[in-house]
Amino acid sequence: MDAPYVAVAAAADIEPGKFVKVTLDLDGRPQAFLIARVGDDYYAVEDNCSHEDYPLSYGCLHGNRIKCSLHGSHFSLETGEPEDDPADSPIATYRLTLADGQVWLDPSAPSNR
Repeated sequence: MDAPYVAVAAAADIEPGKFVKVTLDLDGRPQAFLIARVGDDYYAVEDNCSHEDYPLSYGCLHGNRIKCSLHGSHFSLETGEPEDDPADSPIATYRLTLADGQVWLDPSAPSNR
């Protein structure tokens, strides 16, 4: 796989209905992402609630949404849009591809901004 994609997980290691947190060093600073699997679909979002700067990795999946455990806001894994209060700004989503049994993430730029 060509840059800017980075292998971040073995696809088989992410069970349906679960996510994994991965941290990449981007230009000398760590950035955390969540790689979620819903059925046979994979999604990548930033590991940060847009409402209170709180790790979404403390939350859980509800279908194709991730719940922030601090105030209960849900975000779409597909679009990053908040689906209930108190959050009113989207989270970043990122492009993924699957190849050779690996999940490849493009951390270079959010796909929804």
